[in-house]
Amino acid sequence: MKSLFTTSVRPDEANRRYILPGLDGLRAIAVLLVMVYHFWPTVLPGGMIGVDIFFVISGFLITSLLLREGALTGKIALGSFWIRRARRLLPAITLLILVMGPVSLLIGGDIQVNLGRQLAGAATFSSNWISIFAGNDYFAQTSPELFTNFWSLAVEEQFYVVWPLLIVAAGLLLRRRWRRFSVVMVLGIIASLSVATALLMSGAPISRVYYGTDTHLYGLLLGALLAFARPWSLYPPLQQSVLYRVAQPFGLVAFARVMISWLSLFALIPYAILVPESAPGAIPWGLFGASLLALGVIQGMLPDMLAGASEMLRRLLNFAPLRWVGERSYGLYLWHWPLAVVMHYLLGADRSPLVNVGVLVATFAIAEMSYRWVETPIRRYGFRGSANRAVAAFQSSRTKFLPVSVVLAVVVAAASTGLAVHTAPAMTAAQQSVEDGKRAAAERLKARQEAQAASASANPSASAADKDAKASASPSASKAATGSVNSSQVTVVGDSIVVAVSPELYDKMPEASIDAAEGRTIAKALPIIKSMGANGQIRKTFVLSVTANSTILDGQLDEVLAAMPAGSKLVLVTGYGPRNLTWIDYSNGKIREFAAQHSDRVIIADWNSAIRQALQTQSGLLASDGVHPEAAGQELYAQVLMEAIAKAQK
Repeated sequence: MKSLFTTSVRPDEANRRYILPGLDGLRAIAVLLVMVYHFWPTVLPGGMIGVDIFFVISGFLITSLLLREGALTGKIALGSFWIRRARRLLPAITLLILVMGPVSLLIGGDIQVNLGRQLAGAATFSSNWISIFAGNDYFAQTSPELFTNFWSLAVEEQFYVVWPLLIVAAGLLLRRRWRRFSVVMVLGIIASLSVATALLMSGAPISRVYYGTDTHLYGLLLGALLAFARPWSLYPPLQQSVLYRVAQPFGLVAFARVMISWLSLFALIPYAILVPESAPGAIPWGLFGASLLALGVIQGMLPDMLAGASEMLRRLLNFAPLRWVGERSYGLYLWHWPLAVVMHYLLGADRSPLVNVGVLVATFAIAEMSYRWVETPIRRYGFRGSANRAVAAFQSSRTKFLPVSVVLAVVVAAASTGLAVHTAPAMTAAQQSVEDGKRAAAERLKARQEAQAASASANPSASAADKDAKASASPSASKAATGSVNSSQVTVVGDSIVVAVSPELYDKMPEASIDAAEGRTIAKALPIIKSMGANGQIRKTFVLSVTANSTILDGQLDEVLAAMPAGSKLVLVTGYGPRNLTWIDYSNGKIREFAAQHSDRVIIADWNSAIRQALQTQSGLLASDGVHPEAAGQELYAQVLMEAIAKAQK
């Protein structure tokens, strides 16, 4: 029988049971990077590269397995391949959903929001695209969803569906020239990076580029490309003499490969520290760099590498504890995020970092139980075989309590999950706060316009321009209405926090000009500020509040000040949020530094200090996201701004 993917290693020469040592160790490093990044983001601000390491491993492993099957059997059984993938992925996902559905119902509120959409994404392996089309990337930062981490499973599963079909098509159409298909992979990598870059340059949300299958395909294709370069990686020759015939395990090329593999391994953790997600170009180019490092490690572990340093690499990554973690990496990845989200809604967004130590321990314990009692039996015996064994075990039990309890637990869990979906709020408390702010602000603006129209009709000889001139010339009238603040000389540009607080601000400063929007960063605010400055729309006191969403970079506050009219004052509002929003403290530092350098024109509205102090004695000030203020917090926020504006107008 002629092999479909013939290589230099003949089927009769191959080690058909070969398992590449060290691959589980690399999986362990990947999952630990992701977990530390999610639990303690300041320790590994770029730990999300663990997902990209997984992608490279998956691309290599899946492609190598397909090539091995084609070479050794002469065919690729696509149905069997997809069934094996289902056995590997579905049991753990089902268990997770049956546990987390009832948990979300017990906690209630924000944790249930969008639960139905998330379950639909999990069931169809389309979580990434559903999240993109839902456009929920902004509030998901501070009000995390239970199954956000399913996005990467969706990308991999979509790859698992399409990629085998392309491999088979390459074998059938190209025949002995099937390796030419590697050109398609190279073009695919280039295209993926190009589309990602183009989308970012056109202003697309970062979540579109990060979650998109098309824009995050490079890691999977890099792994697949390595598999094509050494197609017999998972069925190497049994005899070393044959290995010398088909490869060059020594020499300059082999030496370079050894050096690359060790350097890549040692670079992974420093890379995760030095290339945070917020770094310019981190997505996609920083992630592509991490993918290259993963590729560098794997290529040095391949069986054609016989040097002592390569054997040391394999042994290091095959170290028993690392191998243990790697074997359970799928369960660890699945469980760690939902457990952290549960703690977020139970204990608050700014809970102690020590809480995550308990979450980490729980993650390992649950992943071990899932691996031992759910994943391994089904992977070994299949769905039907495992069901038959379970029925046999129940029948041999002396009591019917166990089988009845298991069935009842599954039914209750499924019903509770359905009820959690049915009773889920339409939006989180933070979203509701912002929407209420929009509506109330619109009502106040409408009332102000109606009052102005009524005044104009009562005194038709006075134009709107005349009224504005009078207000500017006589600030005492405005101050009488709003205390020590002349609201007719106040312009506010802000983010969603200002949107939520705007009704309170309009009540205190009825003549103020407020421009606010969700997700506004300083980069988005700068063009607006410059346009307002050019059109004379910035008044004598200008308030900027965008710290909750973005890192303030060197020179950006200088641009703000340059756009303002001479003699005007700038009020900068500090931000507040949970520890995982690492950019807030950095931006607050930039604000304080800038205010010290321009003390004659810049005043700080220290929302950060005010809310920190208030939270020590009062609850209910912030929504569950730990960022957006509730009613009492909105009043405090407005008070902080009023005091700073009054100081600026002295």
